[in-house]
Amino acid sequence: MSVTGDLMKWACVTAQLVPFFKAVCMYFALDVDAPSAATAALKCAPIICLLGCVLFKAAFTAGEWGRYAWFVSLGLALSALGDVALVWPQMLAGGIILFGAAHISYIAAFGLRPRRAGLGALAALAAALYVRTLRPAALKPFTFLVHVYAALLAAMAWRGAARPGPQRAGALLFALSDGLLGYSLFGGSLPYKNVLVMSTYYLGQLLIALSALLPMEALRLAE
Repeated sequence: MSVTGDLMKWACVTAQLVPFFKAVCMYFALDVDAPSAATAALKCAPIICLLGCVLFKAAFTAGEWGRYAWFVSLGLALSALGDVALVWPQMLAGGIILFGAAHISYIAAFGLRPRRAGLGALAALAAALYVRTLRPAALKPFTFLVHVYAALLAAMAWRGAARPGPQRAGALLFALSDGLLGYSLFGGSLPYKNVLVMSTYYLGQLLIALSALLPMEALRLAE
């Protein structure tokens, strides 16, 4: 495909993503964090915008990339539900489970090839060291969930980073966002928590979605 054709595709995708960028700006501009339906709607709106774009792509894509887009869509849908759950502190366990399921969907999308075992070992080590920074007393009601979640997060980051494409940076940013959020919940205070957590989260999800919206171009540019 010509450079002009690639640029036109990027322009089309960028136009589709305008609602996402508007929703992100609205979320940060309004800066609402009190548990409410309005907060939940604002928080998950950017992810729902990405979900709509990827679902549309999946509906008209066959074969390997169609399957990839469907799994990314499932990951986005579960992430949006997780966003809603985490608005209310009493639903923290449900949010962890929903995001864990989202990571499983992304792992299914990214696949197990290429293996990159060394990268997997590094991700596992990082997860193990990270869990040790969390306070056992704060973890106590969620110890099992957090350990399982850390393993899934590390696996998602490993598989996303193992293949070329924008999801490589997206998976790592998603892992960074969750690491910051987890530390703020179970480790200690985190200045500018909302800005740090949500900016890396939205950017990570955007890059994962882009890997489904422009898979062939993303692979070619990354090689």
